[in-house]
Amino acid sequence: MCVCNAPDFLLEHYLRTTTKKPRNWLSALQLLTGCSRLSQEVNVSPAGEADFDSRLSFLEAGDINVCGIYLRSASSVVGCNAGRTAIIMPAYGSVDFEVEGVHFHSVPGVPCVLKPDAEFRARLSSEAHLFIVQISHSAWKYANGLLENADFELAKILVSYLRETPFFRDHHHAMERTRWLEEILNRYLAGESSVAATVKNKILIGEDRRLCTAIEQINDRLATDIELETIARDSGMSLRNFYYLMKKRTGMTPYSYCQSRRLIKARESLIRFHREDPVVANHALKWGFNHAGRFSSYYFDHFGEYPSDTIHGIKLLERHSEQVVSTDTGAAGQSTVWYTSRTSSAQEVLAG
Repeated sequence: MCVCNAPDFLLEHYLRTTTKKPRNWLSALQLLTGCSRLSQEVNVSPAGEADFDSRLSFLEAGDINVCGIYLRSASSVVGCNAGRTAIIMPAYGSVDFEVEGVHFHSVPGVPCVLKPDAEFRARLSSEAHLFIVQISHSAWKYANGLLENADFELAKILVSYLRETPFFRDHHHAMERTRWLEEILNRYLAGESSVAATVKNKILIGEDRRLCTAIEQINDRLATDIELETIARDSGMSLRNFYYLMKKRTGMTPYSYCQSRRLIKARESLIRFHREDPVVANHALKWGFNHAGRFSSYYFDHFGEYPSDTIHGIKLLERHSEQVVSTDTGAAGQSTVWYTSRTSSAQEVLAG
Protein backbone atom coordinates (compact mmCIF):
# COMPACT_ATOMS: atom_id res chain seq x y z
CA MET A 1 0.00 0.00 0.00
CA CYS A 2 2.90 2.36 0.70
CA VAL A 3 5.20 3.59 -2.06
CA CYS A 4 8.84 2.51 -1.67
CA ASN A 5 9.77 3.27 1.93
CA ALA A 6 8.45 6.86 1.82
CA PRO A 7 6.16 7.12 4.86
CA ASP A 8 7.27 6.16 8.36
CA PHE A 9 3.59 6.40 9.31
CA LEU A 10 0.35 7.42 7.62
CA LEU A 11 -0.42 11.08 6.88
CA GLU A 12 2.99 12.23 8.11
CA HIS A 13 2.29 15.82 7.03
CA TYR A 14 -0.40 16.16 9.67
CA LEU A 15 1.19 14.56 12.72
CA ARG A 16 -0.56 15.79 15.87
CA THR A 17 1.08 13.75 18.61
CA THR A 18 3.78 11.15 19.10
CA THR A 19 3.92 9.67 22.58
CA LYS A 20 4.82 6.67 24.72
CA LYS A 21 2.00 7.49 27.16
CA PRO A 22 -1.30 5.68 26.47
CA ARG A 23 -3.32 8.40 28.19
CA ASN A 24 -1.94 11.07 25.83
CA TRP A 25 -2.63 9.01 22.71
CA LEU A 26 -6.15 8.00 23.77
CA SER A 27 -7.07 11.54 24.73
CA ALA A 28 -5.82 12.90 21.41
CA LEU A 29 -7.74 10.25 19.47
CA GLN A 30 -10.91 11.03 21.38
CA LEU A 31 -10.66 14.77 20.93
CA LEU A 32 -9.61 14.83 17.29
CA THR A 33 -12.17 12.28 16.08
CA GLY A 34 -14.96 13.73 18.24
CA CYS A 35 -15.80 10.45 20.00
CA SER A 36 -17.49 11.30 23.28
CA ARG A 37 -16.14 8.22 25.06
CA LEU A 38 -13.16 5.94 24.45
CA SER A 39 -11.35 3.44 26.66
CA GLN A 40 -8.16 1.53 25.97
CA GLU A 41 -6.79 -1.62 27.56
CA VAL A 42 -2.99 -1.79 27.56
CA ASN A 43 -0.54 -4.32 28.97
CA VAL A 44 2.30 -2.57 30.77
CA SER A 45 5.31 -3.94 32.62
CA PRO A 46 5.96 -3.10 36.28
CA ALA A 47 8.49 -0.51 35.10
CA GLY A 48 5.73 1.59 33.51
CA GLU A 49 4.69 2.45 29.94
CA ALA A 50 8.00 2.14 28.07
CA ASP A 51 6.73 -0.57 25.70
CA PHE A 52 3.95 1.66 24.37
CA ASP A 53 4.70 3.76 21.28
CA SER A 54 2.22 5.70 19.18
CA ARG A 55 1.66 8.42 16.60
CA LEU A 56 -1.54 10.10 15.53
CA SER A 57 -2.08 12.24 12.43
CA PHE A 58 -5.24 14.11 11.58
CA LEU A 59 -6.58 16.41 8.85
CA GLU A 60 -10.01 18.02 8.69
CA ALA A 61 -11.22 19.15 5.26
CA GLY A 62 -14.82 20.33 5.37
CA ASP A 63 -17.20 17.40 5.78
CA ILE A 64 -14.42 14.81 5.76
CA ASN A 65 -11.72 13.98 8.30
CA VAL A 66 -8.78 11.66 7.65
CA CYS A 67 -6.73 10.13 10.44
CA GLY A 68 -3.54 8.07 10.47
CA ILE A 69 -2.72 5.89 13.46
CA TYR A 70 0.51 4.13 14.34
CA LEU A 71 0.37 2.00 17.47
CA ARG A 72 2.94 -0.41 18.85
CA SER A 73 1.46 -2.41 21.70
CA ALA A 74 -1.25 -5.04 21.55
CA SER A 75 -4.30 -3.37 23.03
CA SER A 76 -8.06 -3.02 22.83
CA VAL A 77 -10.04 0.16 22.20
CA VAL A 78 -13.66 0.27 23.35
CA GLY A 79 -16.14 3.08 22.99
CA CYS A 80 -18.80 4.91 21.06
CA ASN A 81 -18.17 6.13 17.53
CA ALA A 82 -18.67 9.82 16.79
CA GLY A 83 -21.79 11.10 15.04
CA ARG A 84 -20.14 10.45 11.69
CA THR A 85 -19.68 7.31 9.68
CA ALA A 86 -16.14 5.96 10.03
CA ILE A 87 -14.26 3.74 7.60
CA ILE A 88 -11.25 2.01 9.18
CA MET A 89 -8.67 0.10 7.17
CA PRO A 90 -5.26 -1.20 8.30
CA ALA A 91 -2.25 -0.41 6.16
CA TYR A 92 -0.26 -2.79 8.38
CA GLY A 93 -1.31 -5.21 11.10
CA SER A 94 -4.90 -6.17 11.86
CA VAL A 95 -7.95 -5.28 13.95
CA ASP A 96 -10.66 -7.56 15.30
CA PHE A 97 -13.90 -5.59 15.57
CA GLU A 98 -17.00 -6.43 17.57
CA VAL A 99 -19.97 -4.22 16.68
CA GLU A 100 -23.50 -4.98 17.89
CA GLY A 101 -22.54 -8.58 18.60
CA VAL A 102 -21.04 -9.11 15.14
CA HIS A 103 -17.32 -9.91 14.78
CA PHE A 104 -15.23 -8.74 11.81
CA HIS A 105 -11.50 -9.17 11.12
CA SER A 106 -9.92 -6.27 9.25
CA VAL A 107 -6.52 -6.50 7.52
CA PRO A 108 -4.79 -4.37 4.85
CA GLY A 109 -7.19 -3.85 1.96
CA VAL A 110 -10.22 -4.99 3.97
CA PRO A 111 -12.06 -1.97 5.47
CA CYS A 112 -14.48 -1.97 8.39
CA VAL A 113 -17.40 0.47 8.55
CA LEU A 114 -18.76 1.95 11.78
CA LYS A 115 -22.12 3.70 11.68
CA PRO A 116 -22.60 6.96 13.59
CA ASP A 117 -22.80 6.51 17.37
CA ALA A 118 -22.12 2.76 17.11
CA GLU A 119 -20.76 0.97 20.19
CA PHE A 120 -17.64 -1.03 19.31
CA ARG A 121 -14.67 -2.99 20.58
CA ALA A 122 -11.46 -3.15 18.53
CA ARG A 123 -8.58 -5.51 19.36
CA LEU A 124 -5.40 -4.33 17.64
CA SER A 125 -2.37 -6.43 16.72
CA SER A 126 0.96 -5.74 18.44
CA GLU A 127 1.85 -3.25 15.71
CA ALA A 128 -0.82 -1.55 13.65
CA HIS A 129 -0.99 1.27 11.10
CA LEU A 130 -4.60 2.32 10.57
CA PHE A 131 -6.25 4.72 8.14
CA ILE A 132 -9.54 6.22 9.28
CA VAL A 133 -11.98 8.29 7.22
CA GLN A 134 -14.85 10.13 8.91
CA ILE A 135 -17.59 11.75 6.86
CA SER A 136 -20.97 13.32 7.56
CA HIS A 137 -23.47 10.47 7.75
CA SER A 138 -26.04 12.43 5.74
CA ALA A 139 -24.02 11.57 2.64
CA TRP A 140 -24.27 7.83 3.13
CA LYS A 141 -27.13 5.72 1.77
CA TYR A 142 -27.80 2.89 4.21
CA ALA A 143 -31.21 2.09 2.80
CA ASN A 144 -29.74 0.55 -0.32
CA GLY A 145 -27.12 -1.43 1.61
CA LEU A 146 -24.29 0.31 -0.20
CA LEU A 147 -21.98 0.59 2.82
CA GLU A 148 -20.57 -2.73 3.97
CA ASN A 149 -17.48 -4.26 5.56
CA ALA A 150 -14.87 -5.85 3.27
CA ASP A 151 -15.90 -3.73 0.28
CA PHE A 152 -12.90 -4.11 -2.03
CA GLU A 153 -14.03 -1.34 -4.38
CA LEU A 154 -14.17 0.99 -1.40
CA ALA A 155 -10.67 -0.19 -0.41
CA LYS A 156 -9.41 0.65 -3.90
CA ILE A 157 -10.53 4.27 -3.44
CA LEU A 158 -8.82 4.52 -0.05
CA VAL A 159 -5.58 3.00 -1.33
CA SER A 160 -5.46 5.43 -4.25
CA TYR A 161 -5.64 8.34 -1.80
CA LEU A 162 -3.05 6.82 0.54
CA ARG A 163 -0.55 6.45 -2.30
CA GLU A 164 -0.71 10.20 -2.84
CA THR A 165 -0.24 11.30 0.77
CA PRO A 166 3.59 11.05 0.91
CA PHE A 167 3.71 13.40 -2.09
CA PHE A 168 1.45 16.21 -0.92
CA ARG A 169 3.13 19.28 -2.38
CA ASP A 170 1.69 21.72 0.15
CA HIS A 171 -1.37 22.25 2.35
CA HIS A 172 -3.48 23.44 -0.58
CA HIS A 173 -2.71 20.25 -2.49
CA ALA A 174 -3.47 18.09 0.58
CA MET A 175 -6.86 19.75 1.03
CA GLU A 176 -7.63 19.44 -2.69
CA ARG A 177 -6.87 15.71 -2.74
CA THR A 178 -8.78 15.07 0.49
CA ARG A 179 -11.85 16.81 -0.88
CA TRP A 180 -11.42 14.68 -4.01
CA LEU A 181 -11.60 11.63 -1.73
CA GLU A 182 -14.82 12.98 -0.22
CA GLU A 183 -16.35 13.58 -3.66
CA ILE A 184 -15.48 10.08 -4.91
CA LEU A 185 -16.77 8.41 -1.75
CA ASN A 186 -20.02 10.37 -1.89
CA ARG A 187 -20.59 9.39 -5.52
CA TYR A 188 -19.73 5.75 -4.83
CA LEU A 189 -22.05 5.47 -1.86
CA ALA A 190 -24.84 7.33 -3.60
CA GLY A 191 -25.06 4.37 -5.97
CA GLU A 192 -22.48 5.31 -8.61
CA SER A 193 -20.63 2.01 -8.14
CA SER A 194 -18.74 2.39 -11.42
CA VAL A 195 -16.81 5.37 -10.05
CA ALA A 196 -14.39 3.06 -8.21
CA ALA A 197 -13.35 1.54 -11.55
CA THR A 198 -12.42 4.99 -12.87
CA VAL A 199 -10.06 5.78 -9.97
CA LYS A 200 -6.50 5.64 -11.23
CA ASN A 201 -3.37 5.77 -9.11
CA LYS A 202 -1.66 9.11 -9.74
CA ILE A 203 1.54 7.92 -8.05
CA LEU A 204 3.25 5.37 -10.29
CA ILE A 205 6.71 4.99 -8.75
CA GLY A 206 6.39 1.24 -8.55
CA GLU A 207 6.57 1.11 -12.34
CA ASP A 208 10.21 2.28 -12.27
CA ARG A 209 12.59 0.64 -9.82
CA ARG A 210 15.25 3.27 -10.50
CA LEU A 211 12.96 6.03 -9.23
CA CYS A 212 11.98 3.97 -6.20
CA THR A 213 15.67 3.44 -5.38
CA ALA A 214 16.34 7.18 -5.68
CA ILE A 215 13.47 8.05 -3.34
CA GLU A 216 14.64 5.48 -0.81
CA GLN A 217 18.12 7.02 -0.90
CA ILE A 218 16.70 10.50 -0.31
CA ASN A 219 14.68 9.25 2.65
CA ASP A 220 17.77 7.61 4.15
CA ARG A 221 19.99 10.69 3.73
CA LEU A 222 17.73 13.50 4.95
CA ALA A 223 20.02 14.29 7.89
CA THR A 224 22.99 14.79 5.54
CA ASP A 225 23.84 16.97 2.55
CA ILE A 226 22.00 15.40 -0.36
CA GLU A 227 23.69 15.43 -3.77
CA LEU A 228 20.87 14.79 -6.23
CA GLU A 229 23.31 14.13 -9.07
CA THR A 230 24.95 11.37 -7.02
CA ILE A 231 21.59 9.85 -6.11
CA ALA A 232 20.52 9.88 -9.75
CA ARG A 233 23.76 8.22 -10.87
CA ASP A 234 23.61 5.57 -8.12
CA SER A 235 20.03 4.80 -9.17
CA GLY A 236 20.93 4.34 -12.83
CA MET A 237 19.63 7.67 -14.18
CA SER A 238 20.93 10.96 -15.44
CA LEU A 239 20.01 13.99 -13.32
CA ARG A 240 17.80 15.26 -16.13
CA ASN A 241 15.98 11.93 -16.38
CA PHE A 242 15.60 11.85 -12.58
CA TYR A 243 13.86 15.24 -12.62
CA TYR A 244 11.65 14.21 -15.53
CA LEU A 245 10.53 10.89 -14.00
CA MET A 246 10.05 12.33 -10.53
CA LYS A 247 7.82 15.11 -11.84
CA LYS A 248 5.89 12.75 -14.11
CA ARG A 249 5.31 10.03 -11.48
CA THR A 250 4.79 12.13 -8.33
CA GLY A 251 4.09 15.72 -9.39
CA MET A 252 7.14 16.85 -7.39
CA THR A 253 10.71 17.64 -8.34
CA PRO A 254 13.51 15.85 -6.43
CA TYR A 255 14.34 19.14 -4.70
CA SER A 256 10.76 19.85 -3.60
CA TYR A 257 10.45 16.26 -2.34
CA CYS A 258 13.63 16.66 -0.26
CA GLN A 259 12.32 19.90 1.24
CA SER A 260 8.93 18.33 1.97
CA ARG A 261 10.52 15.39 3.78
CA ARG A 262 12.72 17.69 5.85
CA LEU A 263 9.75 19.85 6.82
CA ILE A 264 7.95 16.69 7.96
CA LYS A 265 10.98 15.70 10.05
CA ALA A 266 11.21 19.20 11.54
CA ARG A 267 7.51 19.05 12.48
CA GLU A 268 7.98 15.68 14.14
CA SER A 269 11.00 16.99 16.07
CA LEU A 270 9.02 20.04 17.19
CA ILE A 271 6.12 17.90 18.43
CA ARG A 272 8.30 15.30 20.10
CA PHE A 273 10.89 17.54 21.76
CA HIS A 274 9.26 20.95 22.21
CA ARG A 275 9.33 20.61 26.02
CA GLU A 276 13.06 19.90 26.08
CA ASP A 277 13.79 22.56 23.45
CA PRO A 278 11.03 25.15 22.86
CA VAL A 279 13.14 27.14 20.35
CA VAL A 280 11.60 26.52 16.92
CA ALA A 281 14.77 27.63 15.10
CA ASN A 282 16.74 24.77 16.67
CA HIS A 283 14.36 22.16 15.25
CA ALA A 284 14.48 23.90 11.87
CA LEU A 285 18.29 24.02 11.85
CA LYS A 286 18.52 20.33 12.71
CA TRP A 287 16.84 19.57 9.37
CA GLY A 288 18.69 22.09 7.23
CA PHE A 289 16.60 25.27 7.52
CA ASN A 290 19.00 28.06 8.43
CA HIS A 291 16.65 31.05 8.20
CA ALA A 292 13.93 31.10 10.87
CA GLY A 293 11.62 33.46 8.97
CA ARG A 294 11.77 31.46 5.77
CA PHE A 295 11.26 28.24 7.70
CA SER A 296 8.08 29.63 9.25
CA SER A 297 6.80 30.57 5.78
CA TYR A 298 7.68 27.17 4.30
CA TYR A 299 6.05 25.49 7.29
CA PHE A 300 2.80 27.42 6.89
CA ASP A 301 2.60 26.69 3.16
CA HIS A 302 3.20 23.00 3.78
CA PHE A 303 1.00 22.36 6.82
CA GLY A 304 -1.53 25.19 6.87
CA GLU A 305 -0.33 26.44 10.26
CA TYR A 306 2.72 28.08 11.81
CA PRO A 307 5.11 26.23 14.14
CA SER A 308 3.62 28.14 17.08
CA ASP A 309 0.17 26.80 16.13
CA THR A 310 1.53 23.25 16.15
CA ILE A 311 2.97 23.71 19.64
CA HIS A 312 -0.28 25.28 20.86
CA GLY A 313 -2.25 22.33 19.52
CA ILE A 314 -0.09 19.69 21.17
CA LYS A 315 -0.26 21.54 24.49
CA LEU A 316 -4.06 21.54 24.33
CA LEU A 317 -4.07 17.79 23.67
CA GLU A 318 -1.64 17.15 26.51
CA ARG A 319 -3.66 19.33 28.87
CA HIS A 320 -6.80 17.29 28.28
CA SER A 321 -4.90 14.02 28.84
CA GLU A 322 -4.71 14.94 32.52
CA GLN A 323 -8.45 14.15 32.71
CA VAL A 324 -7.96 10.57 31.51
CA VAL A 325 -8.78 8.05 34.24
CA SER A 326 -6.62 4.92 34.59
CA THR A 327 -7.51 1.70 36.39
CA ASP A 328 -5.02 -1.10 37.07
CA THR A 329 -6.78 -4.45 36.73
CA GLY A 330 -3.79 -6.77 36.27
CA ALA A 331 -1.98 -9.32 38.39
CA ALA A 332 1.47 -9.02 39.90
CA GLY A 333 4.35 -9.06 37.41
CA GLN A 334 2.33 -7.87 34.42
CA SER A 335 -0.50 -5.39 34.73
CA THR A 336 -3.41 -4.52 32.50
CA VAL A 337 -4.42 -0.88 32.66
CA TRP A 338 -7.65 0.63 31.37
CA TYR A 339 -7.51 4.27 30.29
CA THR A 340 -10.81 6.09 29.83
CA SER A 341 -11.23 9.45 28.10
CA ARG A 342 -14.49 11.37 28.10
CA THR A 343 -15.62 14.87 27.27
CA SER A 344 -18.94 16.45 26.46
CA SER A 345 -17.49 18.93 23.98
CA ALA A 346 -14.24 18.01 22.26
CA GLN A 347 -14.36 21.08 20.01
CA GLU A 348 -14.47 23.44 23.00
CA VAL A 349 -11.34 21.84 24.42
CA LEU A 350 -9.50 22.09 21.09
CA ALA A 351 -10.59 25.69 20.69
CA GLY A 352 -8.70 26.41 23.90
